Amino acid sequence: MTAKLHTKYDLDSQVVETVVCTVKVKVPDAFTGLLNDLRDRSAMAVREMLAHREKSSSKYYDSVPCVIAKSLITKYQHNNKCKSVTNVVIPICGDKGKIVKLEGGGIRIPVLFKKYILPVEWLRPIIGFIRSVEFLQRKGVWYCHVSYNTPAQPLLSRPTGMVGVDRNSVGAVATLADPQNGKVLHLGFNPAKTKEVWRGQKSNLQSLGKKRLLHKIRNKQSRRTKYENHLVSKQVVDYAASHRRSIIVEKLEGMRKKGSKIRSYVEKSQWSFYQLMSFILYKAALRGVMVVETDSAYTSQECSRCHKLTKPNGKSFRCAHCGHHDHRDANAAFTLSQRVEPIGGVAWESERPRSVLLVAPFTGTEVQQCA
Repeated sequence: MTAKLHTKYDLDSQVVETVVCTVKVKVPDAFTGLLNDLRDRSAMAVREMLAHREKSSSKYYDSVPCVIAKSLITKYQHNNKCKSVTNVVIPICGDKGKIVKLEGGGIRIPVLFKKYILPVEWLRPIIGFIRSVEFLQRKGVWYCHVSYNTPAQPLLSRPTGMVGVDRNSVGAVATLADPQNGKVLHLGFNPAKTKEVWRGQKSNLQSLGKKRLLHKIRNKQSRRTKYENHLVSKQVVDYAASHRRSIIVEKLEGMRKKGSKIRSYVEKSQWSFYQLMSFILYKAALRGVMVVETDSAYTSQECSRCHKLTKPNGKSFRCAHCGHHDHRDANAAFTLSQRVEPIGGVAWESERPRSVLLVAPFTGTEVQQCA
């Protein structure tokens, strides 16, 4: 039996049984007119919601069905960062099977399609009910995104080892090191140059007061970051699953708190380390791979051979004690992989300082466990 979470960030010792999966379905052309009309009415309701945020009840927006008005309030009106909406998405909460029903190899939404069943090709088995659906139009074609719970794969019974993953924003998005065979993978592109271009463009647009173009650049940066994080997380999980390894990552919580030694570096990095971690977690849950977080202190300075501290020179690491020479990120990844022993064990402290071990293993994502 899985323990319940007490807080949003209480993830230690939690093993996820279900993972949220989303499937994209093309809506038949017969419902284009209905959805176009509903989109126009939803757009009017959203503009009124953003203009009068104090009116946060569906009774003020009788131009759209009540269930849609409630979802629009949650998606747009409660989002303080949302100032205007160009392409309105029509969201509908499943309400534990009351609004969106599973029937005959598809879904039925009485509030929209009455008795018509929208056929869905499920990519994975379904557990329970439909969580939510969203209707959106792209190039004149309507699509439906259906989110549902799918069972997580059981953990690998006998992992053959561990791989360390060092997340960084200079040189590569992440570096994977496998101490069992000595293999090192530098994954993703070099974010530093791209981020420099982004900063320059945003600085110029901000000085000129071009807020619309500035918002466009920020959205482009967000999409590129998400795309790269998806690629890297897939490569990490694929390697771990094919080699039967567990994934060891550093715990980066609290890096922006006052007094943190690397706060200035993290704020300048402009890379979403948390997003990369969340992608690794849910992909690992679907493949049955264990993910473990360990202490991140001194991973860039600790030698992976003799475990003594030496300050690196740029991306080069040469131990002043044993002479070990390696790439700084590769050395950090090897160090991380050695900080958790044995696999699946309970937290303990080794004789070596700074090698505080873990954190009980868990798989899955924060949002999925709190849902």
